Amino acid sequence: MSLRTRAAAYFEHLMKDRPASWLDKAALHVLGLGACIYKAAVTGAYRSYERGSKPVTHLEAKVISLGNITVGGTGKTPMACYLARRLNQCGYSVALLNRGYRSQKEHGMAVMSDGKDILLTPAEGGDEACLMARKLPGIPVLVGRERAASGQLAIDKFGTRVLILDDAFQHWRLYRDLDIVLIDATNPFGNGHVLPRGILREPLPQLKRAGLFLLTKTEGQDADVLAAISRVLRQYNPTAPIAQSSQSACWCIPFETWIHYGTTDWHMPARAGDMQVIAVSALGNPTSFEHTVQAAGFRLVHTMRFDDHHQYTADDVLAMAQRAAAEQAVIITTEKDAIKFPEQAVRQYRVPVWILGIEIEITSGAAEMETLLRSVLGG
Repeated sequence: MSLRTRAAAYFEHLMKDRPASWLDKAALHVLGLGACIYKAAVTGAYRSYERGSKPVTHLEAKVISLGNITVGGTGKTPMACYLARRLNQCGYSVALLNRGYRSQKEHGMAVMSDGKDILLTPAEGGDEACLMARKLPGIPVLVGRERAASGQLAIDKFGTRVLILDDAFQHWRLYRDLDIVLIDATNPFGNGHVLPRGILREPLPQLKRAGLFLLTKTEGQDADVLAAISRVLRQYNPTAPIAQSSQSACWCIPFETWIHYGTTDWHMPARAGDMQVIAVSALGNPTSFEHTVQAAGFRLVHTMRFDDHHQYTADDVLAMAQRAAAEQAVIITTEKDAIKFPEQAVRQYRVPVWILGIEIEITSGAAEMETLLRSVLGG
């Protein structure tokens, strides 16, 4: 286990607010001081844009932001793909803008996909952007930290009229027509503290800026729990519609089939319950993926967790092969992870890798969401 992974596990322990030792108490005190500094900094940064002392760029296109108020995985990638496909089907000229986190192009600007061909590798443009490009034929995907610049490129190069900003609730320098805030129903607000004392990116009162809330991962959640989350949202934002979504496994196929992404015959194995699997992931919320694996009927016998956005190496693949042999199991992973697997190593070590496809479904509030989008986009 890497130092970063151990630190994350200790941080998760502290978030439970049950200090077990003097070291825990001291750590919480330091994190609390850090949270005070962070809160002042992030609030001041937002107010500088709100007051106009820092410029906000307006583009000649409708801008929709997808984001969250917490760190960690809330399901932004499947929702971004869902929204882009939906608007494209309705006849809008759409482009998706991704930061390209930890990629070579993050601090520049580049086209990951022109809607026809994928032009960058995951290392060049980022794993999330590359995955989106695979899943969104006909829709350009651009990367770069400065979304105003990549958005203008999309307008100039592709004639884009609707820009979808992935993970941009805190990207205040670009004006947006709608902020969609995703709330993870399994852990909506953490312990209520901002970073680094908690998982909030901003204080909860900033939820007032949202134009639409989408509760994600609601499958299996008690109605009372969902109602309690909605009450908190209403406390800070009385008017924004609240929709709900669930995510589930739709197909599971071998790695060699998946890499030829033009193939359409993707389905769940006929006897998933007979498959012993090892869940491999490098995600912000690996537990959610592992629960999805079990919910799909697979027999989960082991997990291998890597740091979020980890770039897999041949040694990692060899370790997977050895664990699979020891457990007499197959490796099961996400599309976001598989896109970073070195293909040659997978073939060389003959690793039995299967890819689990996860899709999002709007289960409540779909009509209100459609009405809001039509109002924003003028259609």
